[in-house]
Amino acid sequence: MKKWTTLIAVATLSLGLAACNETAKPAEKTEVTEKSNLTLQEVYDKSIAASEELKSVRAVMDLNQKMNIPNEENELEISSKMDMEYIVDPMQMHQKGTSTVSGLVEGMSDQTSKTESYMTADNFYVYDESTGTGQWMKLPQEMMAGIMNASEQANASDQLKQIEGYLDEFKFEQDNDNYILTLEASGEKFTELVKTQVDEVMQSMGMGEEVQMDFDIHSVNYLIHIDKETFQTNKLDVVFDMDMDIDGEKMNIVQDVKSTFSGFNEVEEIVIPQEVIDNAVEL
Repeated sequence: MKKWTTLIAVATLSLGLAACNETAKPAEKTEVTEKSNLTLQEVYDKSIAASEELKSVRAVMDLNQKMNIPNEENELEISSKMDMEYIVDPMQMHQKGTSTVSGLVEGMSDQTSKTESYMTADNFYVYDESTGTGQWMKLPQEMMAGIMNASEQANASDQLKQIEGYLDEFKFEQDNDNYILTLEASGEKFTELVKTQVDEVMQSMGMGEEVQMDFDIHSVNYLIHIDKETFQTNKLDVVFDMDMDIDGEKMNIVQDVKSTFSGFNEVEEIVIPQEVIDNAVEL
């Protein structure tokens, strides 16, 4: 089950933008006093440039995910709220939040746990609450390459470049502060997009061609806010309904991820507390 959760979580970190040569119309029920005449293509190009210059960011992610395996009565539900600080180069990350799992075993009550992690180019520490009293763990060095590569999939610049061929699919609007992009879609075109992204993640994790996957996207909805002044993405909501088949194991997944971004280039350093280093158990 952890494999499913990891693959889907990473796959949905993608960003999309759209309607290339149109200027943004005022959002519904919104009076825009500061109108922009930039086209979507111009906004896209400026967003690429801004994301490539991004040095650090703070993010809050609210995830709700349902997984259903055909012919099984239990529906697994996962919800989590995470706060994150992220530095691009050298890569550093601090993440903290809570996760709740229900439906894992029939009749079992919901399982809620705290989670926290620190990641640098050389070390990765994870807090594990399953021991009852809680324990920090240090992952071995040989696991770092795959973890680092998978984390880099969240880079906005890389994701925007991947999505460029889908620009015309998005509705392009504006309010006084943001460019607003929305998409309600389905079909094989988006299945291929997700497959490409998941394949790249699997390669980075060393899973390669040994795992066979098929996708069927029932629906995918995006809501993206791009700041008019900085051209940084400050809001990204993604909701999708899809079927996945990995090595013959089929599952339906409905996921709703709401992310907000702030503090652009304000995080200068992430320090792993000495207490974490001293008390961590090496795996």
